[in-house]
Amino acid sequence: MFKVERKRKIKEIIFNRKQVDVATLSKLLNVTEATIRNDFDELEEEGFITRFHGGASLNSAIAQEEDVNSALTGNNIQYDKAKEALGIFASSLISNEEWIFLGPGSTSYYIAKALVSRNDMKIFTNNLLVSNVLSNNSTIQIHFLGGRLDNKGLYTIPNDIQKDLNNIYISKCFFSVDGADIDAGYTLSDTNVLEIIKAVSARCQQPFFAIDDAKFGYRAFMKVGDLDAVPNIIINDNVPDFYKQYYLEHGICVYTA
Repeated sequence: MFKVERKRKIKEIIFNRKQVDVATLSKLLNVTEATIRNDFDELEEEGFITRFHGGASLNSAIAQEEDVNSALTGNNIQYDKAKEALGIFASSLISNEEWIFLGPGSTSYYIAKALVSRNDMKIFTNNLLVSNVLSNNSTIQIHFLGGRLDNKGLYTIPNDIQKDLNNIYISKCFFSVDGADIDAGYTLSDTNVLEIIKAVSARCQQPFFAIDDAKFGYRAFMKVGDLDAVPNIIINDNVPDFYKQYYLEHGICVYTA
């Protein structure tokens, strides 16, 4: 194996594994450990790796950039069949003439994936995943709610959401929650999301919560409201029947994906 090809292979291995030791590469590429160490010298000079005793890791700046790119494309989201079903069903409730708000979280990402093939949609969001997915269709109008970025959740937190939403009226908005419990109601782990839900819902004709079955019976630490706080709910079929009965008794419109 020529040196150029060997270095390309080493880069590929380190990029995928994030770190590797000299002995492993020596065996994989059938070269001496001294050869690998010499290659490491050059890769470190190029800024591709950081050396440690007996091996090397991907340069932190490159790793961070890859993490961001992976996050923005949704490649770091573990496939969730239940959330995908919610997303597909939610998209069927949306018509092109409506203004739609898609909130933070991976459920909104699945709604966006279901909408991206449709033309002339009008979407308002603060979710970077959503805007990145929908930007693949140039006919979709995307209005992004600015503010401070939540690096973990990849959504923006407006500095003054009431001002940002002034004179804006939304047909349907879609949010999810971290927990749905018969006694505790709807709960969240993030206080910033709570403020966004309240502000957007106040400007929305038809607010929806899209909640996968894994959230039912779980309590996060901050209450959003009782289970009758939102008039429209999209759930999976295998949500326990007593929740469905609660919704029926309290006049909540339930859609089953």
